[in-house]
Amino acid sequence: MLAPALLKIGIEYQQATVETFAGHPLADFIRNDARQALENTAVVRGSGLICKGSAGTGNFAEVPWLALFDPLETTTAREGCYLVYLYAVTGDLYLSLNQGTTGVRREFGSSARDVLNERAALIRARLPEYCDRLPVRSIDLGSAHSLPRDYEAGHALGYRYSAFSPPSEEQLISDLDNAIAAYRALLFRGGLDSSPEASTRVDEDGETAPLSLQETRRYRFHKRIERNRNNSAYVKLIRGTKCEVCEFEFEGCYGELGEGYIEAHHLQPVSSLEEGVTVALDPEKDFAVLCSNCHRMIHRLEDPSDLERLRILVGAAKANRKN
Repeated sequence: MLAPALLKIGIEYQQATVETFAGHPLADFIRNDARQALENTAVVRGSGLICKGSAGTGNFAEVPWLALFDPLETTTAREGCYLVYLYAVTGDLYLSLNQGTTGVRREFGSSARDVLNERAALIRARLPEYCDRLPVRSIDLGSAHSLPRDYEAGHALGYRYSAFSPPSEEQLISDLDNAIAAYRALLFRGGLDSSPEASTRVDEDGETAPLSLQETRRYRFHKRIERNRNNSAYVKLIRGTKCEVCEFEFEGCYGELGEGYIEAHHLQPVSSLEEGVTVALDPEKDFAVLCSNCHRMIHRLEDPSDLERLRILVGAAKANRKN
């Protein structure tokens, strides 16, 4: 059950912070038992979201957390956007649609919170129908320290739960379901990418095609799947680095410079991607590895999953050159 796990952390955490961190049972509880309780909820189980919990590294953090990451976006609280339970110093709990702060602070320094606030506003602008459903637009973690203040700046939407009147399990799950729907909608609509929504898609060959807003979002989400570093690494591990259409290998042509390079192509058609629907990511079934040329060309086919059609075209072109 999620509610007892969250309540236990809220009640015991502040006392735990004055005790030795190494081997502390509450830190272990947050990393394991509480994480598993979140993972086992009906709305998370089978969703493809990754659950993690942290009480700090080396020492107790001022703000412990339990987070949900979509691996298409991020698997760490240091970057991207994610859902997270954050505990205030008072013991109050927030469920927050938030964003990684470490990379922003590294890039923007003293202006980091301004950037985080701007991106939080962008998130709200992308999710107008969720602003009332996740009504808390600002959070107060009760700390003057840098990281909690960054969490406050990065917060976009969410819920607040009082330490003295915790919600029921049913309410927690209902709120979590709403938050996950908002998170998935945000990723489908562009995530933290601040570039304006376009009415045309610029294809790999530089050509443009008119698209509706929904089609634009599908296309951008499809490209996010292909460009995700985790996906690419898994696909290369499973499928190798030889183009599955023309059999080109970068290492054979470029030597050490091309070692290990290939592009991952997501076979599911863009038109089939739906907002809020979990995308299957099976490296053996849902991807192909293609050289850059074949990757560009397959996106020009009516069916960009038709590897055999592209193989026939490549074979015919080779035969014509010989003649």
